[in-house]
Amino acid sequence: MIPVPHRMLVSMKSTARLTVVGRGVPVAAPMYTSHERFISSTSRRKRLERFPVQPPTPVGVSAAVAAASSGLAGPDSLSAASEKSQDFLENENAKPKPTIFDEFALTDRVGIVSGGNRGLGLEMALALCEAGARAVYCLDLPAEPSAEWRQTQAYVEGMEGVDARLEYVSVDVTKQEDVWARVAEIGDREGRMDVCVAAAGILKEHTDCLSYPAKQFKEVLDVNTCGVLYTAQAAGQQMVRFGNKGSIILIASMSGSITNRDHAWVSYNSSKSAVLQMARSMACELGKKDIRVNSLSPGHIYTSMTAAYLDKQPHLLEKWSNLNPMGRIGRPDEMRGVCVWLASDASSFCTGSE
Repeated sequence: MIPVPHRMLVSMKSTARLTVVGRGVPVAAPMYTSHERFISSTSRRKRLERFPVQPPTPVGVSAAVAAASSGLAGPDSLSAASEKSQDFLENENAKPKPTIFDEFALTDRVGIVSGGNRGLGLEMALALCEAGARAVYCLDLPAEPSAEWRQTQAYVEGMEGVDARLEYVSVDVTKQEDVWARVAEIGDREGRMDVCVAAAGILKEHTDCLSYPAKQFKEVLDVNTCGVLYTAQAAGQQMVRFGNKGSIILIASMSGSITNRDHAWVSYNSSKSAVLQMARSMACELGKKDIRVNSLSPGHIYTSMTAAYLDKQPHLLEKWSNLNPMGRIGRPDEMRGVCVWLASDASSFCTGSE
């Protein structure tokens, strides 16, 4: 495929060639008039086998076509397919059932969430449990989980229709070997690894960027950038080890793309910007292994981390709210849906995105 500049006019000719208007250089671009013609040659069939364009099992429109045709194909069998379709629909036991929500299910999957002791990380861990995960391990620094985490664990255990385990692992995400070892132990126990949410992060403000202490700057990057990398590495290693596809979600921030004016957050902003590029880079490396890597950039969310500023400076709530088109800041639970979407097969063709 030859890229065409954004502002360049393009016309499709009946001769099945693509002409770039303004350059006058015709570029070969075969236009197939039918699906049958596209798969007619052996070489094209081999290409389809190497680069599959159909879902592993019929879903969506392909499921509708499969149900209607019941194994019949081609224009000559259209009327027969219609009859089969009618018989299919009249059979109560064979009637199609909606499958869209099945694509969001995380049935029997195993995940890890760094920063899962509280706040956004814990909210996402709970969402993975509710979506059907077998086990979700929350990785965080404290030796013992918080009361909030224990309450959430009890909530999961008592949830109707959910057979998930919410586990806690104490680990310092800034220590690469320790993170790798703890996650490898999870792999040994569970026999698979499917989802990683790297959400651990800290925020340290100072007077201004010109006097920001090196030690403090490094501390923020160690957690927010290096810790995210080490967590993603650990999960990816287990995904490759067990040969199952996986999804890695790196929690960045809007602060990685924009600047928080009136806040001396040079370390935080820098660390989150690095996470955005980390996700793109890892996505390109791991795509062939069927491991997807995406980043998620929340806006202003009321968490225990931001509460430290909002509670001391009440005027910030109004200021941050006015910066949002909806006129308010967000809640941690509003990240649940997008987290499950990125973790599930519903986003199976989404990687390297923010």
